[in-house]
Amino acid sequence: MKESDSTQPKIEIGRCIGHISETNPIRKAFWHMDKRVKKLITGVQQGDDAIIVGDMIYNMEGPYPLKIGMKTGLIHTCSDIVVMGGKPLFAFDSMQVDSVEQSGEVAEALKKQSEGLGVPLIGGNTQLESDLTPCVSFCVVGKLESGKIVPDSTAKAGDTLIMLGQPVEGGIGERVARAKRKFETFLDIIENVDAHASKDASRGGWFGNLVEMMLKSKRGFKIVSIPFPSFSRYLGTYMISVSKNDKEKVISIAAKHSCPAIEMGQVTKKLSITLGDQELISEKKMQDLIRTNPFKKPNL
Repeated sequence: MKESDSTQPKIEIGRCIGHISETNPIRKAFWHMDKRVKKLITGVQQGDDAIIVGDMIYNMEGPYPLKIGMKTGLIHTCSDIVVMGGKPLFAFDSMQVDSVEQSGEVAEALKKQSEGLGVPLIGGNTQLESDLTPCVSFCVVGKLESGKIVPDSTAKAGDTLIMLGQPVEGGIGERVARAKRKFETFLDIIENVDAHASKDASRGGWFGNLVEMMLKSKRGFKIVSIPFPSFSRYLGTYMISVSKNDKEKVISIAAKHSCPAIEMGQVTKKLSITLGDQELISEKKMQDLIRTNPFKKPNL
């Protein structure tokens, strides 16, 4: 094996771990804002995929570079609503463009995402500042399905972690189709299975999001399969933590929806991340991550 082949996973793992701490200064600045909101379940202190107040769920994403936002921005923003147990209801967008003509092109692309997902875009903002780079942001409002909340911080030792869905890639139509299949499958799963925790494998890659789930849950993980060769690439798939007794039911529901599902491994009591006979993150490193990343459990 070439040295470059052996060092690449280490570089990716380092990048994934670094991603977890990127928002710590922002979280510190807004830490006490949560106390000002009644019925807040997840907010700044949880750092989860979306914000939950009562039975309503909110997520904002961006700014995306214009080309990326036109392909997938609304899809990704809705994805974080669903992974916590919500159904997207409607959305807003805010775009910075170079011209009125460009705003029309962007609007048509966003319309395709909106109509494909069944999530109407009902408002937002458009601006044409000459010294700004074109970009677009989204905000989605949703509601909890059946009142079930699935945080990213409540995985239990002994759980099986399953990756659900296909990487969200391709043209707008293909991205919408893959996302909708994943959304429908996930909501069916949590309706019939007690999902302990879940997370969108997005920025930071599947490995970074896996580590974040475990440090928040104060648990370790034994990886038994590699769901995607790149540790740090955005996938847009879901990772679901369920009792090992429920994994066959999850696979059965996924098969009914023709949605790919891969068993990634098991949650462990020991605070370390292992892959085969390799220890990717030691118990001491996990303890350091828990200590240096300020997260609190949701107000369930």
